[in-house]
Amino acid sequence: MDVPHPRPGRFGSPYRSGRGGIGLGRHQCGRSGCRGRAAGPDGEGGERGGDEPRAAKEVGASKIAAITLEPTLADLGHARDNLAILVAAATDVGAQVCVEFLPWSGIPDLATAWELVEPLGAGAGILVDAWHWVRQPGGPDLELLARIPGERIGYVQLCDAAAQPGDDVMHEALAHRLLPGDGVIDFGALLAQLEAIGARPFFATEIFNPELVRTHGADGAARMMAAAARPLVDDR
Repeated sequence: MDVPHPRPGRFGSPYRSGRGGIGLGRHQCGRSGCRGRAAGPDGEGGERGGDEPRAAKEVGASKIAAITLEPTLADLGHARDNLAILVAAATDVGAQVCVEFLPWSGIPDLATAWELVEPLGAGAGILVDAWHWVRQPGGPDLELLARIPGERIGYVQLCDAAAQPGDDVMHEALAHRLLPGDGVIDFGALLAQLEAIGARPFFATEIFNPELVRTHGADGAARMMAAAARPLVDDR
């Protein structure tokens, strides 16, 4: 799972500090815009974009992931204005900010994420998490993905999902993800569309599954995750 020097379009782990493509935490985007720390909605931000660009420069990261955990965004325009501060700071250090959509949040789907980042230019991209992709309201949106320039899809997280969603989607996302190939996500369609638009994202696994770790240990689970994901991206 550890790729010491990952590059866009190759498989790597966001949990090891290989240069070139790791994601640095998550920058919080909320009602007041995009804030400088990812610990929660009360994280303190700064007008220069917070700590993430500085950390990205220190470790040579090319991606910074941004999310909101708030259930609604009262003012998308204001959130975009504040996100622009982070994007400018990240661009200065050679990093792209990738907004991740979460089905239970104020950025629940690809359409909302694209509406947020489109006016900000190539420095603002989208993180496509395979679990969120299949669980977003309305399901996978290949039609919209086909219209997004490839350079704007900067980061893809690989996992799989059960056929039927759980009663608590957040709990399912944080505890019951499956290895790629063990669920119902159509990776053939998703990856083919990414290739068609010319996307060269950084790939990583994001498989929250405590039972897998308990059964196989951390190293064993990591090897299983890598083995399941590599066939999807080795030729990309």
